[in-house]
Amino acid sequence: PTTTTTPPPPTYATLGATRLPLGCVGAGIAAIATTGRATLVLPLLSAIGASAYPGSRPFLTLGSAGASGSGCSSRSITLRNVSLFGGAVTAGTVSATDGRGSVFGLRLGGSAVSLGLGQTIAVGSWGLLTRGAKSGRISAPLALRLVQTHSSVPAGTTIYLGFAAIAKPRPPVVAPVRHHHHHRPTRPSSGPSVPQPLNSTPWLGFKASHYVFPVDHGASYVDTYGAGRSDIYDGWHHGDDLFAPLGTPIVAVADGTLSPIGWNAIGGWRLWLTDDKGNSFYYAHLAGYSRRILHHRHVTAGQVLGFLGRTGDAFTTPPHLHFEVHPHQFVQLGYDGAVNPTTYLQSWRVETLPASQIPAAARLQAPAGAPSQEAAVVWGELLRARHLMPDGQPLVALSRSVRRPFPATEEAAAYVDARRLASSRYPSSASPWPSVVLGLALAALAAASSFAVVRRRRSI
Repeated sequence: PTTTTTPPPPTYATLGATRLPLGCVGAGIAAIATTGRATLVLPLLSAIGASAYPGSRPFLTLGSAGASGSGCSSRSITLRNVSLFGGAVTAGTVSATDGRGSVFGLRLGGSAVSLGLGQTIAVGSWGLLTRGAKSGRISAPLALRLVQTHSSVPAGTTIYLGFAAIAKPRPPVVAPVRHHHHHRPTRPSSGPSVPQPLNSTPWLGFKASHYVFPVDHGASYVDTYGAGRSDIYDGWHHGDDLFAPLGTPIVAVADGTLSPIGWNAIGGWRLWLTDDKGNSFYYAHLAGYSRRILHHRHVTAGQVLGFLGRTGDAFTTPPHLHFEVHPHQFVQLGYDGAVNPTTYLQSWRVETLPASQIPAAARLQAPAGAPSQEAAVVWGELLRARHLMPDGQPLVALSRSVRRPFPATEEAAAYVDARRLASSRYPSSASPWPSVVLGLALAALAAASSFAVVRRRRSI
């Protein structure tokens, strides 16, 4: 009788991981970016056979890998028989040069799938797979983002296959400050022209009592101005994140004019307010706007502009307002004329609006695809938080007695520390997320949203 034998499974060598170097990486096997942790990379120094990472309970295996070329922008890599999480995602080959390339034989759970450049597809209820991903310094032809912890790999981790990384810009040499009133920004005297955080907080032209804290009833925040941000072109945080319950009214800090209002890929629903002295204030990640401001762009201090949310790149974070101060003295610097808002926020008065002065919310149309899907989720959260009907009319007044308190947790403090170190962002997608992933991800995010930061609380 004829007998058949099954070949033994390959013996996998353990791949070694290192931190993402500061210099350019022309091609590598994978980059593993987790919020709050240093980005790890699996480099390829020479051709290898069957390999896996990590050594204990590996979630990445490949049959072989090879590379060619020596220049940072010309080095190419080819991965063969790639598998993630025990076959949840497999690919026959992943080939890339400078982080751009092709993927052949792509399968999810053993079933062939076709994924166009820039498109995203769900992997079970825990992952999102993107074809052609870029975030911060890293780019790759294929990336898997975990929206839930899976096989001990934490939620928020992104695995970039066949990655490349551009060099991290080196900080310029800054000339000594030779003025006395710190009304001018320090700029580099030599080196590459990379905008850096400013060390000036000039007088805005009005006394502190002229300004109102931008979040009704106060918010929780820490000084994160200048912290690293890979989703911003110059790599640093231009403001502070003010944490409060989703749906909390956002108010004008001063009399002024609004422009522009609308959607931004990073800021989500956002707006700019310019006061009578020419100082500008940036508000981002709103859940919705006040109806009045869509038709009347002149506002007064303390007037409701919108409602705190988590749109844009804040969709996977606890609700907060990203707030920036751009003094009129630095208008020539454009967006990089932002200064540290913390000292201003500490001196501005906090107001609490009576329920009768909180207006109905207005919803605009977000761009098609993932932005529209995410904005719709946050809009639904806003309606529930403010006890509104779908048309924006109030059902019951939200009195101060039913306001949710600001949470105080160690996890929340750790969240802000993680934001300081975050090295990756979920790449943008041209296709909407499947509803099942939105629902499950939202459930996880709803639990996480209770962990808002509380190291400094502004209240009356």
